[in-house]
Amino acid sequence: MAETKLNDLPVTSLTDFTDNDRFIITDDGRARQLPRSTFQTWLLANVRGEKGEQGFTGRDGIDGKDGKNGLDGKDGLDAYQIAVSLGYVGTKAQWNASLKGATGAKGADGFNGWTPQLKTTNRNTDVVLEITDWVGGTGTKPTVLGYIGETGIVTNINNAMNIRGTKGDKGDIGLTGETGANGVDGKTVASIVFNADLSATVNYTDSTSVTSNTPPVQYGWGTYKDGQYTDVSPFNIAIATQTVVPNTAAIKIEHLPTGYPSFYNPTLQKYLLTDSDGFYNVRVKFKVVASNQPSTINVSMSKATTDTPFSEDRTLRGDSKIQDMNFNTVVYGDEALATNGLTIYVKTYDRAISIYNIEVTVAKLI
Repeated sequence: MAETKLNDLPVTSLTDFTDNDRFIITDDGRARQLPRSTFQTWLLANVRGEKGEQGFTGRDGIDGKDGKNGLDGKDGLDAYQIAVSLGYVGTKAQWNASLKGATGAKGADGFNGWTPQLKTTNRNTDVVLEITDWVGGTGTKPTVLGYIGETGIVTNINNAMNIRGTKGDKGDIGLTGETGANGVDGKTVASIVFNADLSATVNYTDSTSVTSNTPPVQYGWGTYKDGQYTDVSPFNIAIATQTVVPNTAAIKIEHLPTGYPSFYNPTLQKYLLTDSDGFYNVRVKFKVVASNQPSTINVSMSKATTDTPFSEDRTLRGDSKIQDMNFNTVVYGDEALATNGLTIYVKTYDRAISIYNIEVTVAKLI
């Protein structure tokens, strides 16, 4: 068989090929006839040359034209229509009503709210609201206090909101009212009578009267006479001895100022001069049993301080006669006297003496 070189084979142009053309190839010494489509598939799968060099980047292609808008889709079914399609029987209103759930259980009652207790407070010429407490609530009571500001509660009074409005314009003068009817003639005082208790009674011409309250009594006195020591049984004082002048106040005559229960407490043996601004007269009287020995006696008064309001010595005659003793002084009130009271003492010196018919009078002069 004669050999033919590949380059000597006739060449057919691409435009001359058709799908009816056949290609003959040899495979392991056997010739095979392949249709054009099969041959192209075989070439793409089995024939591959060496990788060529990177080609130049091609130019950007021209943008394609916009495609036409697609057709609108059909409207979908609503929930009611879907339910009907699935077998629901009923109107759309019934369907909508069926979507509402059952009423839930009642919730627990909430706490009562707390209400601020407010008061107005001056800030120079301004007036602000101050929170002083919280009332009316339940649960934990708020602890915040302060003032009402533009945006809430503030602690600095300078940041509080002024609630005092600006001064308004002066109003117009009102119309003059009509003249009222003549009043009833007033009653006239017929007489004024001053009563024994120092109150006054005003008598009017219409036979009515008014009596004033009894005025407070500023002045008064009280006399307190001992009933224990008499001429038969006098009070004996040893030589060189100072002792309280005893007084049981068995006989008591009082005309007291308003607010004074008494001038004397016989239990404490103190005279009660309780007005620290008062001015008092105090008189002490007693009799001294007769003796033929002259001597000296002292009467003093104490308000339980180092200040002695009164102290006086008297000479006893020693003529074997009863001797009347009468001591009289004024005492100015002060805090110590009002608190501690006044105590009256008698003192002997060079002999013992006996006294009786003891009497003390206290008078408030101012």
